[in-house]
Amino acid sequence: MNYTGLYNPFKLNRPLNEEDIKYQLRQDFSGMASSGAVALDDTVVIKMNSTYLELVDKYYSDRGMLEFFTVIMFSVFSLSVIGFFYILFFNPSNTEDALARVFTCLFIITAFSAISVWLYGFLRKSFFTWTHYPVRLNRKTQMVHVFKVDGTILSVPWNDVFFTRGRAGYGSMPEWSIDGHILADDGKTVIDTFSLGFSSTRRKLVKNWAFVRSYMEVDDCLEDLADIIVLCPPVAEKRENYLFGLQYMMRIESRIMWFITALMFPLHLLGSITRFVVMRTCKIPRWSEEVEADCVVDANDPINVSAANNPRHIWRYVLANQPLDEYNALYDRQMNAVERLRAKVQAAKNQREE
Repeated sequence: MNYTGLYNPFKLNRPLNEEDIKYQLRQDFSGMASSGAVALDDTVVIKMNSTYLELVDKYYSDRGMLEFFTVIMFSVFSLSVIGFFYILFFNPSNTEDALARVFTCLFIITAFSAISVWLYGFLRKSFFTWTHYPVRLNRKTQMVHVFKVDGTILSVPWNDVFFTRGRAGYGSMPEWSIDGHILADDGKTVIDTFSLGFSSTRRKLVKNWAFVRSYMEVDDCLEDLADIIVLCPPVAEKRENYLFGLQYMMRIESRIMWFITALMFPLHLLGSITRFVVMRTCKIPRWSEEVEADCVVDANDPINVSAANNPRHIWRYVLANQPLDEYNALYDRQMNAVERLRAKVQAAKNQREE
């Protein structure tokens, strides 16, 4: 789970650090030599057409699970505060230890109240906010439009963004995201930051970045990218339904994970209920008129990828339980698309180096 930028804000008004520079993701084709760098969408594409690519945010995938535990803890501590208030004012003690009892109750009430307020701060950033925080990348105008967590919209030229892999937490296996830094005129000071919809390992993010960069930089690649995409969140101008939220939380890549999925099902079920409630309290993000004017789609656009193209049997896909012939057909489609895209990326890279 990677919540940097939502529960804890990005660090701004700071110089680019060593890690930002070391793990930079460039808009040109440098660092694209590895064959495994092309290309992975990770089921975060809302829409893709010849004009723009729209992605969900990195918080969308785990929405509901953390909120479930936070609601439980908030309820426990809040009810405990009420209980100790009752003991203090409505069930007084006349014993010799009455004074100690009063101080104990006051201490617990103060501590638990502080914890409740802290947990409430988390809940306020999940409930009654926005269903998701989309990022729209315009291929034609080379603009990036970001719906930020405060409801404002940031629009910035694609080539003016300093993209890098940002670490969330520490330890041996931290989670990483693709962060876009907006720099001051000195080209070194970070004045704003947003994230694309990917949260994974540092190495895997190279493939996610390759998908986005190919869309923005590679000619004649849209059909190949469309063949890579399989599942799109149905959140364009509407809320997801309960069933899709559960399916999205449970998605796996291999039948090897069935046992773990079965063990996790009770948690997924509880998290999906919380997710449904959260989504129903939240508003649907709307782009400004300026962004919509910048992203007008041709009426006869041959590229039109959205939730309307999702697999007929979503349960089979998210649980890696497709019939063998269907799985092989999908695998061949994606691998052939990757090979075609790899050739086009290499050709574009060679052309720029000439």
